[in-house]
Amino acid sequence: MMEKEQFCECIRKQEVSMYRYALGVLRNPADAEDAVGETVLKAYVHLAQLKNPERFRSWIMSILVNVTRTMLAGRNRVEMPGDMGQYEQTSSREHKELWYLVMELPEEFRDAVILYYYDGFRTKEISKMLGVSEGTIKSRLNRARKKLKTALEDVQ
Repeated sequence: MMEKEQFCECIRKQEVSMYRYALGVLRNPADAEDAVGETVLKAYVHLAQLKNPERFRSWIMSILVNVTRTMLAGRNRVEMPGDMGQYEQTSSREHKELWYLVMELPEEFRDAVILYYYDGFRTKEISKMLGVSEGTIKSRLNRARKKLKTALEDVQ
């Protein structure tokens, strides 16, 4: 079983990815912070269920996916924060425009894009996290790429 110090180190390594995903889904900085905090707490309480510490990254993200889904189900409206610039990974204008466009995608596309392109998960891992087939994830990524390409062409 994973020790407390090892757990904390693993959380530190994943906190940016966790927050980015939560923000992408919940679209509210305070809610994203709450989701990450709740995820860390749930993971720590259920740490004994993690049989293979090498799978920590996908395990913690699966918990986060469930936490964000629960939070979304508990509210009627999702609001876009006014200044998304503070959450972006790069400062180039093109990347900012792309981030805004990703945030405008329908939820199922947005989830797949963030997990695949921003956090580097494989389609198989994403399919397990989201509870859908790998083919569905590949299809969502393909459709998201087409939507983003069209949107980028419209911007230019």
